[in-house]
Amino acid sequence: MFDFCPHCGQTLDQEQVLGRMLVCSHCGNDVGFVGAVQRFGVTETEQRLIVGTAATCPTCLQIVDVKIVGALRTFVPHYGASELRKICPMSGKPTSDPSATTSAGKDLRTSMTREVVKLIYSPRDKEPRIEVVTLEYLDKSDRVRIQIEALRTMMGFDFRLCDYPPSLNKPHLTVWASLDACVIATKHERGGFQSIADDEIAGVLADLRQHRALFV
Repeated sequence: MFDFCPHCGQTLDQEQVLGRMLVCSHCGNDVGFVGAVQRFGVTETEQRLIVGTAATCPTCLQIVDVKIVGALRTFVPHYGASELRKICPMSGKPTSDPSATTSAGKDLRTSMTREVVKLIYSPRDKEPRIEVVTLEYLDKSDRVRIQIEALRTMMGFDFRLCDYPPSLNKPHLTVWASLDACVIATKHERGGFQSIADDEIAGVLADLRQHRALFV
């Protein structure tokens, strides 16, 4: 936790939320992270599928661990999906899952694209603050999907994409708004968003404080 702003020296009296960037409400400068940076990307199950230590059983359609002995990859014994809890007939049989043969043994996290994106998050009736999130993806086509997951984590499922209020003359910015909050970032030419520039943060914070009704 931070007691005062290192830039202007003022006492910090706003809410400090674990995992989020704290922004001075007096001068608008970044003070620092309160705890860890939020991360969004592939789940543990997706990673297991990618590296080949698990695969989808073609019989019961469950994700099952894969036993690897030399070049042979087989499904571990497992129950089928029915309530009768019978052993699935694919237990112990070779897997034909392509990911298990082409990616097994490789840690593909070293090949992942990582983006650190700075957003402005403004909950209703509270001070706006900066959110810094780390997005991770193997395929660039997943970038927008993972960004949407990050927005859902912050605002829930019910939000909409809006233009930045035209009267405030920042058409390169975009807004995602729900009933209770909004998120502001820079538009990306291929969809989704990218980091808001540091020299624009103070102006956006001022817009939110002076024209709150235009955003949420």
